[in-house]
Amino acid sequence: MKNKLIISAVIFSFLLSASLLSWNEKKQSDENVGKNWWSLYFVEPKSDVFDFVIENHSDKNNFEWTILSDKEKIKEGAFEIKKGEKGRINFSLSSDKKITIQVISGNEKKEIYKNF
Repeated sequence: MKNKLIISAVIFSFLLSASLLSWNEKKQSDENVGKNWWSLYFVEPKSDVFDFVIENHSDKNNFEWTILSDKEKIKEGAFEIKKGEKGRINFSLSSDKKITIQVISGNEKKEIYKNF
């Protein structure tokens, strides 16, 4: 009788631990739960395509972007991206200069660039 009780307790403890670990891992892997970040990246970083993406996982929704060619402003814009969504900016440009993309949201600024 004691052996069955011990085995049952061990199996129950294992199942409970496994389910709690699984739940915790799922919660931590969700990009939007308890996290506050956003990123900026090129769609095709190794090509001469300038399309870029703003991926939002923060509480901020308003983003302003500026495209510069050797510190000269070429294009700018602003749009809203809700938490958990991505915003893609498509544009083409023929330039052999350094192209910089700056994005500002609140007091946070990020930039990426390509050299030609």
